Amino acid sequence: MRLRIEFVSKNNIILPVGYTKYVQALIYNIFSQKVRNFVHEEGYRSDRKFSLFCFSWILEEAKYFEKMKIFDFGQKISFYISSPVDDLIEDLINGLVKNDRFRIGENEIYLSVVTAIQKVFETPHSIDIVALTPIEVHRTFMENGRNKTQYYSPFDKEFKELININIRDKWQAFYNEPLSEEIEITPLFGGEKAEKKYKRVVYYGFGDKKYIVEGWKGKYNLKGNPKVLSFVYDAGLGSKNSQGFGFIE
Repeated sequence: MRLRIEFVSKNNIILPVGYTKYVQALIYNIFSQKVRNFVHEEGYRSDRKFSLFCFSWILEEAKYFEKMKIFDFGQKISFYISSPVDDLIEDLINGLVKNDRFRIGENEIYLSVVTAIQKVFETPHSIDIVALTPIEVHRTFMENGRNKTQYYSPFDKEFKELININIRDKWQAFYNEPLSEEIEITPLFGGEKAEKKYKRVVYYGFGDKKYIVEGWKGKYNLKGNPKVLSFVYDAGLGSKNSQGFGFIE
């Protein structure tokens, strides 16, 4: 299930580059204390820990001030959040209706509208999707005594391989059962300008904790078991979903 959440403010909402960290913090603050502690500390586990939620970037266009590296969104922002875990979504709804004001960064905001959306793929084995936030997959290895991260594009064979490993791990963590099936993922774009148009190099976080993540937007075709496609639609595609990557529509 997913929610579209809209907030308004008495003043213009100003956020810095890397603001997705603030959106993530807002989501954690909407969660109840019990759920917040569980998602942050324990999570859903297979070989790795997963928070099993994903969110989009802010949907409104902002005015960007390059010298100050800030975005001015005006007095309204909205974004999506999705999860295959109904209890997480229900907890968010409860947190939204119990409080009348929230904060994102230094901005005080008020809930305006929240809309619940549920989509289940029952029969189609092929769907076209668009990545509203970049899809990110990578491997980390040692080189000259230092950790190095290698990011992969949709045109690398490792992209599909790592996408499916990630799905299997999340599936095991949620359902507590193995997943033997894979999905096919095919980019619906190409050519010389593909990298310039669809590749995104994103700052996440601030100060000493700021780092760069590479991912890809664009349209894709997914083929596979409809139950798996429904799961991917809610859980997010690729890695770092709870940091705002791999949110698809």
